[in-house]
Amino acid sequence: MSSTTETFAVLDCVKGIAPLPEKQGEEMPLPAWYRSVYHIPLDQLTVQDLSKAARQQIHPERIVPLVIERLQNEPLAGEMFDGELLASLRSIGADYWRSHRKDAASVRAVIAAAWNDLPEDIQADAKEILRLLV
Repeated sequence: MSSTTETFAVLDCVKGIAPLPEKQGEEMPLPAWYRSVYHIPLDQLTVQDLSKAARQQIHPERIVPLVIERLQNEPLAGEMFDGELLASLRSIGADYWRSHRKDAASVRAVIAAAWNDLPEDIQADAKEILRLLV
């Protein structure tokens, strides 16, 4: 399946997750965000959307490669702060990295190439990510 047609709705369906129910009243920010991006093709998600999805560990097998692709082009990508997208990878567990060695190697390469340009707080996040990649 092409990433241009993959959406959270499609991925949820493939995994047997029930479709989102109809909205009823006010929603908390995270469910409201998920509803707003549910039918958007994954390759059209914003940096902030990808950051949120990574932090929430939503379909990491599809989100992490997109995050890496963006980071390879812009290591300091972020909407709320420089390096937000890279920092979001802290939420991806070591189990993911153990079973996705190519992604782990790509993240190592991005961090190594960008290290001198990373703000100090993002370097701290990068160190934590590197610990997860082992």
